[in-house]
Amino acid sequence: MNVNKFNDLMRNNYLYKYCSTYCTQRLADIPLGFKPKEFEEGWYETWEKNKYFLPKDNEREPFKIILPPPNITGILHLGHALTATVEDVLARWHRMKNDPVIWIPGLDHAGIATQAVVEKYLQRSRGMTRHDLGREKFVSLVSEWKTEKGNIINSQLKVLGASVDWSREFFTMSENHANAVTQAFVTLNDRNLLYRDKDMINWSPNLHSAVSDIEVEVMSIAGKIDIEVPGYKKKVTFGQIVEFAYKLRDSDEEIIVATTRPETIPGDVAVAVHPDDARYSRYIGSHLWHPFRKTFIPVIGHTSVSIEFGTGAVKITPAHDRKDYAIAREHNLEIIDVIDEDGKITANTKSFEGLPKYIAREKILVALSEMGALKSIKDHEMSIPLCSRSGDVIEYLLREQWFVNCKSMAERALQVVKDGSLKIDPSFHEQTWYDWLGNIRNWCVSRQLWWGHRIPAYHCTSGSDSGWIVAKSIADANILAQKKYGNNFNLKQDNDVLDTWFSSALLPFSSMGWPNQTQDLKKYYPLTLMETGHDILFFWVARMVMLGLELTDQLPFKEVLLHGVLCDGQGKKMSKSRGNVISPESVINGVTLEELNEQARQSFEAGLLSKTELKRTLTVNRKMFPDGIPECGTDALRLTLCSHNLKSRQINFNVIECYSNKLFCNKILQASRYVLRMTNDDPIGMPKTFSTIDRWILSRLSLMVSAVNDAFTERHFYKAVAMLREFFYYEFCDFYLEATKLGFKSEEDDLVISHRYTLIKCLEVSLRAIAPIVPYLSDNLYTKLSKKFPSFLTVPSLLEAPYPKQEEFLHLRDIPLEKQMDKVWKVVIELRSLLAGVNKEFKPEVHLVSSVHDDCNLYDDNLNAIMRLGKIQNIKVIPESGYTKKDGSICATVGTNCYLFLLFDDDKITAQIRNRIDKKIQQTEKKLNDLITLTAKKGYIANTSDFEKEKNVEKISSLQLEFDKWKRML
Repeated sequence: MNVNKFNDLMRNNYLYKYCSTYCTQRLADIPLGFKPKEFEEGWYETWEKNKYFLPKDNEREPFKIILPPPNITGILHLGHALTATVEDVLARWHRMKNDPVIWIPGLDHAGIATQAVVEKYLQRSRGMTRHDLGREKFVSLVSEWKTEKGNIINSQLKVLGASVDWSREFFTMSENHANAVTQAFVTLNDRNLLYRDKDMINWSPNLHSAVSDIEVEVMSIAGKIDIEVPGYKKKVTFGQIVEFAYKLRDSDEEIIVATTRPETIPGDVAVAVHPDDARYSRYIGSHLWHPFRKTFIPVIGHTSVSIEFGTGAVKITPAHDRKDYAIAREHNLEIIDVIDEDGKITANTKSFEGLPKYIAREKILVALSEMGALKSIKDHEMSIPLCSRSGDVIEYLLREQWFVNCKSMAERALQVVKDGSLKIDPSFHEQTWYDWLGNIRNWCVSRQLWWGHRIPAYHCTSGSDSGWIVAKSIADANILAQKKYGNNFNLKQDNDVLDTWFSSALLPFSSMGWPNQTQDLKKYYPLTLMETGHDILFFWVARMVMLGLELTDQLPFKEVLLHGVLCDGQGKKMSKSRGNVISPESVINGVTLEELNEQARQSFEAGLLSKTELKRTLTVNRKMFPDGIPECGTDALRLTLCSHNLKSRQINFNVIECYSNKLFCNKILQASRYVLRMTNDDPIGMPKTFSTIDRWILSRLSLMVSAVNDAFTERHFYKAVAMLREFFYYEFCDFYLEATKLGFKSEEDDLVISHRYTLIKCLEVSLRAIAPIVPYLSDNLYTKLSKKFPSFLTVPSLLEAPYPKQEEFLHLRDIPLEKQMDKVWKVVIELRSLLAGVNKEFKPEVHLVSSVHDDCNLYDDNLNAIMRLGKIQNIKVIPESGYTKKDGSICATVGTNCYLFLLFDDDKITAQIRNRIDKKIQQTEKKLNDLITLTAKKGYIANTSDFEKEKNVEKISSLQLEFDKWKRML
């Protein structure tokens, strides 16, 4: 069928009859509605088959990133989905820009986390401990766990559309990675940056291991509370402060001290007071009787003691408190262990030896009471350090461990941020960087676990002599030992394993083959970007930078992009302990409440959730998802994750938003169907002239392309999504498409051709622009539409298509026209607002009155659009100079020099609208008065933040304008 025949049909208003035959054939491949599974099926396999995930071989600067490796503890949650989506958007955008992209996936063995989970699983499923199995069998069991969970995780990443290079996948316990870990440890030792010493560490009695700071969750409580602690049948009471007295030697006087940890009293070796405290300064140098140790302890002066806090006298227990330990070393005080690695009282305290510490606490309080030393027990706010892996209360112990001396490496890491060599985005995290690295403690890297990288250190004994030898292998250790001790010695490798963060810190270069000088290392190191959550800036990012600079003498990456912590719709951090963790599959596929609860029960059986966490999860499910979660699809999930400002400190995820984005996907589909209905298969050349509405939408298309590219460059994904939505959902679909419907029914050939060209152009460019964010829908629609439209590229996937460039569309931008068309859209919006709720049978006569001659011409030129979009048939454009207001009309002001007058034949309808306007006036006036009253209250200025005050001023101004607007209508 030729173009003239098609246009004749449209001009004669046979379009919809025609569509029932010809258009039905054209629309056959395009579904009526958006069903995610139909659009997602088979695409990931196509991308892999065509090797799109491998880096292109060209001379352009590669884009190089690593996907932060998920822990093999379980399956991915929405936090992982956020990371994978953000990185995939960047990877796809760069590929479409023809940049070589290397995006490396992997799995982290997650020593403590995995061992804790597998031990729970073993206990729950077989009623056994790891000690029942033995080290070799337990490690074998964890390896099986890794295979199972690793396969699930990789499947999840594929469902999310993560276009990682699977040929470069790593595992942090692989042989290659183990070699890198060993080399790093040995190198640090050779450079005198590694040492073994006794120091204060975080200890989990339940795990029987040292843990890193990130595994310590601090629970802040305001007062008395009972908490479940592993190993205790009854809940343990926290949130109390105990005051008790130490008697001075040869005196009836006493000094009262306060503590929230009375179980550590047997380990007190001194009482410290501020030298300037008039109450106690005379006692400095005196001694106090310790009733449990049956000895005297000194009173010392120290400026760190707060005169105002508590009683002003502080007990010093150096074996279980970092500050006390520092004071004890400064004053050369004795250090006495009170609590052992099992969380029990040590042999150093005979009266309570062998008792679990919290049972000993009760007995100590009773003993203090009986001797008259207990003065009070009061509710008190405090912070409780909990092990995030076991739920146990962390104990601070002095133990011999391996430490990395971080001072010189930290100084270097500080400098690269200060001099701009390393960019941290958003920049407000730089202060955290400076604070942490400027006050860095040496890094305890040994863990008392079975799962992890065995420390390449060997204890060597030779007669009465002994020492540690760090070596790559037992063979190397033997050579070194022989040189030092001769032929008579015995070697035994350290049983401990390395902190997971140590091996993870090597990833930017170990994943490229380091310490071997591989082609990948030469070509792709350092990375372009490291994207991860801001909560691990110090634990992972800083350590990657420190070890990267130390071991490769290069920054491991040039830029750090930090995203916020993912929270639920109520702003609460998603965590197992809160019971609000959501899996990506639940959002993608949809899930009933019963299925959600069953997932939680299975996680409990697998050891991933405790009883408390299970109970809380079931409660949260019932409260947040009483009707389950609707099917949203991968594209809608990705859109939702990208629609938030990822650089904020937290990102609130709401399933309702996700469903709304599914509707957006459907909007794209329906727009594509509309374009097909209004066109045919023939090529469409450049129109001789463009209508105003066509020029306007092409100008907005130009702005969209420019804004989205800028947003991706600046890593502001939410701005890209907002611009795509603004353009496609509102400007293209709600305004432009609707406005073209009357144009297609006209008898103007040039107008029809202009509309057809513009429709296809906007759709083609929009699908390419949104492809990095919604790859499934974009690829599916584009490949189908390319068979219909010759102007579409014939490609198997948009990964082979160029991303729209700003410079290609700059000539289309017409800012003066956009400003003019804004006036038209304001008229449309005002009409819609006035007629909202009015029965469609009552069609008013509308007079569009303007005092500006050019504006009258503008409204006349776009009358089709105003009538179509405003759903008004009877509208007249009249100059203000020749207009007389009709009695009974309703007037609305649009801008500064335009008025809408509505006249109804039915007085009841006029009264109905007037009543609605009157209600709006009353509602707006009430809000305005309430806010003015609030800001006039006593203490408002002093007690309100500047941000809130500024917000309220803006609200008052806005409400005043709204009030005046409604008043003018009556």
